[in-house]
Amino acid sequence: PHVLGGVRPCTHSPLIRAMRTTRLLMLALAASLPSAVVCTAVAPARSANAVKARLVSALGGGVRDAVLASPLTAEPLMVERSVLGRSVQLRFRDASSGRVFRDNGVYVDLTPESARAPEEFPSLDVLAKSLWAAAQDLLDPAQFGTQLFRNPAISFVYERGWRQQFNMNGFPGIDTEFAEVRAFFEPVAQGGVVLDISCGSGLMTRRLVSTRQYRRVLGADYSEAMLAETAARFRAEGVRVPELVRCDVGALPFQSGSISAAHAGAALHCWPEAEKGLAEIRRCLRPGGRFFATTFLTSAMIGSQRVGGANGVGFRVFELDELRAMFAAAGFVDIEVRKEGRGCAICKATAPAAPATAATTAPAATAAVTAAPAAD
Repeated sequence: PHVLGGVRPCTHSPLIRAMRTTRLLMLALAASLPSAVVCTAVAPARSANAVKARLVSALGGGVRDAVLASPLTAEPLMVERSVLGRSVQLRFRDASSGRVFRDNGVYVDLTPESARAPEEFPSLDVLAKSLWAAAQDLLDPAQFGTQLFRNPAISFVYERGWRQQFNMNGFPGIDTEFAEVRAFFEPVAQGGVVLDISCGSGLMTRRLVSTRQYRRVLGADYSEAMLAETAARFRAEGVRVPELVRCDVGALPFQSGSISAAHAGAALHCWPEAEKGLAEIRRCLRPGGRFFATTFLTSAMIGSQRVGGANGVGFRVFELDELRAMFAAAGFVDIEVRKEGRGCAICKATAPAAPATAATTAPAATAAVTAAPAAD
């Protein structure tokens, strides 16, 4: 109930009914008026679409997001906001299917399996199937790397010793990597949208946000625990938590051509289908957008490309030429793959200036190799 002049009126009073009616009329008007009319009537100096979106959003209506897309239909998601007291709840609706994805206060889950019909709750049968699928993933070597990082214990130790061990294989250290990433992104990402895919505990996400050079920074990971750790570390530093998205790199919930630049640090070796992930990132990058990644080379390991047992334990490692071929097959150009230390690959690539017709017809990539002396 509203408090006016110290008096708490009845929620059924004519005043409250009139206020509610006015709100509904304004919402209907904002949704139906042409953008030009809204712009002229409200703020001529602003973008017509931006003004209309702000008005509809302020009144609780749905606004089409410029980046997020449904993992089910690839259609842009409608962002809907509801206010309960001081809390604001967001949900993201796929207008084509009516399915809804919810923000849990830490991240929005945009994996295909998270979609629900409005007000729908999972049945016992759905829960049982989900548990069985999770158990199978843990037994599948190709999924092990992905599932391991969903463990809260791993997210807790990730910046408390786990990640630092990578330096022994030539990984440059997060601050050195960030300096190179920032310089690489600068020509294409100023004021744009930057994605930190497989963001882990937010090592790079926090640094990207700190620059204040980008209009929108998104941190994305498949691990619920890693996303929670990312949010906790932002709060511990007194920094507003950016948009965090749970998603599958093989089915990225972002609109084609909506991302200015993307980063994936120490990640490709964990992806069950790295080729598919690279193709998805290329799809999401705008023409001329840039991608920076680091991963492990075979020389960092002992044994076959998938280490351990017949199929390994799920951490895939690569050869330099293999990475170049994978980036080219995904449609990237201006590919540079170099070796650092004993077994770190640093990869830079660009989306074509004009959309590629198909991955198979992508132009041959020019690649450069710079091998640092082996650590051992």
